[in-house]
Amino acid sequence: SVAVLGLGHVGLRLARLLARRGARLLVADIDPAKREHALALGARWVTPARALTAAVDVLAPCALGGVLDHDSVPRLQAQAIAGAANNQLADDSVGALLQERGILWAPDFVANAGGIINVATELDRGGYDPKRARERVRGIRDTLKEIFDEADRTGTTPLTAAMLLARRRLGETVRAPRTRPARG
Repeated sequence: SVAVLGLGHVGLRLARLLARRGARLLVADIDPAKREHALALGARWVTPARALTAAVDVLAPCALGGVLDHDSVPRLQAQAIAGAANNQLADDSVGALLQERGILWAPDFVANAGGIINVATELDRGGYDPKRARERVRGIRDTLKEIFDEADRTGTTPLTAAMLLARRRLGETVRAPRTRPARG
């Protein structure tokens, strides 16, 4: 079961895919006109607040950022969160709160990387190749597995593991931030 919060371009496409695959769906959007999509999908229409705290296997935030905070996380009933909304955590400390609750969170900047991967593929010298774009997007699965494995291995949150992986991939070294000398 999945609660899709936000039926914009990505959220609606996700809901359609999930419906075709037989998922039990709850869908929500702040625009009541999108309720017609719920009927077409055989999904249950709920308010955004209800979708956020619904008893589902997966919560897919696909609208506004900051919906996961110190007030909402204690009320979550989903076992996992993976969605397309940017900046889903109100602040980085929410990642630890999710982990304490045993809720698996797929970092949004990894889970929703398909769009930027597709754009990057459009800029390839050989021209756009849809097959190559799909291959690259499928790599998100492997990246998430690497993040979850690292988080488990090191006892960190998926956010911390994802940031460390990003730094490694960018060739940065992980070090303490430099402080500026005091001006006298």
